[in-house]
Amino acid sequence: MPASKSYQEIAQDTLPAASARAQHPRDASGFALFSKGAAGAAHVMAHRMLDEDRCVRGHRLLGAWLERHTGTGSDWVHLQWHMAVFELALGHWQAAFARFQCHILPAAITSEDALTDAPALLWRLALAARTPIALPWEPLRARALECMRRVSAPYVTLHHLLVLAGAGDLASLDRWLQTHAPRTDSCNDALVVRVAVALRAYTACEYGQAASGLAHVTPYISEVGGSRGQNELFKQLAQAARRKASAGDSLPVYLKAA
Repeated sequence: MPASKSYQEIAQDTLPAASARAQHPRDASGFALFSKGAAGAAHVMAHRMLDEDRCVRGHRLLGAWLERHTGTGSDWVHLQWHMAVFELALGHWQAAFARFQCHILPAAITSEDALTDAPALLWRLALAARTPIALPWEPLRARALECMRRVSAPYVTLHHLLVLAGAGDLASLDRWLQTHAPRTDSCNDALVVRVAVALRAYTACEYGQAASGLAHVTPYISEVGGSRGQNELFKQLAQAARRKASAGDSLPVYLKAA
């Protein structure tokens, strides 16, 4: 791609005019996307590339856009998440991990701008690693435990639970379940509890139970929140649990977690 080509030209190449003008563009699952300004256009483009399984092109276009821009806040973090997802799809594990360390982990430690993106990407990194590897779960665990002292949206709570599972914190998962399992006030709350039970099984290396539990809840995750691209993680977790159960694996992902 010529260096002189503007992002507006790139957007015209990849986005239908109707989508570019739409007030609330949506992904393939119908999830409403943030779409205002240049960052919003980049976000809509990234979702289109992901939905169409055009990760090579998405990697090139979003990478070019990120090289020309700087930013902060949750929208910027989320675009970095998208870029890391493209990198992982292309087998660039080290690049995705470096992006996590540079752009997402600092936001997770110092703000609430990465409450879903940080745990989701760290799990994707863990699942894509060839062997169990040291990953920085502990700062995410500390932030999750702090945030769990107050009420959060169910989708955010789901990601706090992902952090506890990734960190191997069975004790905190058990405490959460003891408090929340007996009282589910809505269908979404009940679904989050079911995911927590499956994640608890995964953390305890009970992979058959985890695979079954995740397979049952994964089709309904979108009712709690998240885009199709975000919720692919739960399918990946179910598949990983199934593989581990079939192989008789007893090693946790967090074996060498930092």
